[in-house]
Amino acid sequence: MTVLTLQLSNGSLSLPLSLATGLQLKSVLQQLLDQLRQASTPLSPGQRPTPQPSTDQRLNVGDISLEVFCNPNLWPSPFAAKVLLTVRQGELRLSLEVELSRLLEDLDQYLESIR
Repeated sequence: MTVLTLQLSNGSLSLPLSLATGLQLKSVLQQLLDQLRQASTPLSPGQRPTPQPSTDQRLNVGDISLEVFCNPNLWPSPFAAKVLLTVRQGELRLSLEVELSRLLEDLDQYLESIR
């Protein structure tokens, strides 16, 4: 299994990730990006935005669980959005707030390296 390295503002996080799980994560993040774009679309005067559902997805990588949460209604644009990323293994739980754009960039780099 290849290792995905996420660059964080104060360090990095590396975790084993299969190609299938990487593609599944990419799909989840792409759907979130689409929701963020829809939520930030300019509206006519007096028109209210349509609330978008939160993304709350759990992916399993062997004995590691990777959870992605984001409320697209909180962010003014996809470029400002952050996701709450939680990595669990047994009793260990690590939750981090990660910029969506940085997460997508790291994931794309990972997927390109294993194809």
